[in-house]
Amino acid sequence: MEKPTIAITMGDPAGIGPELIVKVLADKTVYEKCRPFIIGDAAVLRDICRVVGAELTFSTIENLAEARFSPPEIDVLHPAGLQLEQVTWGKLAPEMGEAVAECLRTAFELALAGEIQGIVSAPLNKEAFHLAGYDYRDELAFFADITGSADTFMMGVVEPIWTVSATEHIAFKDIVALIKKDRILWYAGQMHQVLTRVGFNDPRIAVAALNPHAGEGGLFGREEIDEIEPAVREAQARGLKVEGPVPADMVFVRALAGDFDGVVCLYHDQANIARKLQPKETGATLHMGLPVICTTTAHGTAFDKAGQGICDPGSLAAALNYAIRLSVRPKD
Repeated sequence: MEKPTIAITMGDPAGIGPELIVKVLADKTVYEKCRPFIIGDAAVLRDICRVVGAELTFSTIENLAEARFSPPEIDVLHPAGLQLEQVTWGKLAPEMGEAVAECLRTAFELALAGEIQGIVSAPLNKEAFHLAGYDYRDELAFFADITGSADTFMMGVVEPIWTVSATEHIAFKDIVALIKKDRILWYAGQMHQVLTRVGFNDPRIAVAALNPHAGEGGLFGREEIDEIEPAVREAQARGLKVEGPVPADMVFVRALAGDFDGVVCLYHDQANIARKLQPKETGATLHMGLPVICTTTAHGTAFDKAGQGICDPGSLAAALNYAIRLSVRPKD
């Protein structure tokens, strides 16, 4: 397999992203699996490198043709619009949100030009992003806008369980109106495709119930009867190994016991509370339906820990590994 070229964006410069990147790329074996480079500011990376004590150097490049992919010298592409006068670790600021946007926009421009096969985003701070004038509900909406992508969705992974949510960042009161057969069927199909793509043979997928005890035959709501069960039956008719609705208080118990490879959840917290109770160092979030795979950590910017050199890079390392798995392509 040809090694993919992966762009790692700096994330919020005031958060723990730069530290995580330095720690991940200090492991030279990363270069055996991919050709990584950073999109960001080399000065920020040098500052945190001194704190961490990593023996890395950073070479600023203007385009990918200049990249050498030769550790311990790390290639850093500085976007033309990225201007950082001062970075204070742990401080919320709109200019940090603007820096995030510039790095991510540059990454997707490279992806649309066919120059890279994957993007790994160090964590961003949504408040700083909004303060910078980017009025999106989340970063995936921003990615969809700048790439013209319509059918985007998020997947969460904590090995061995893959999750997807049929609704994401919306008010809880708006969830029920979106629990429809076609929507659930679509997400089950997407889950099957992704799991097959990363090597699962005939993946086993659960669809979670919405109501307590899967509705108790309609006593606690009819969503299971009217929408979820028909979606499951249709998925099975299409040859997918799908089971459900599985009561939400049991679906992850069964998944962790080995019954399922993936879980289709119905709302954000149904997926993420269970996922985040698992070891963070193995978790990652995948942004799907874009022209290129884009992954990020299962945690945020951790301003309270920024600049101290104490952060575990496991989730960013996991995000990089998932980006590699989903972007590798056969040699011609």
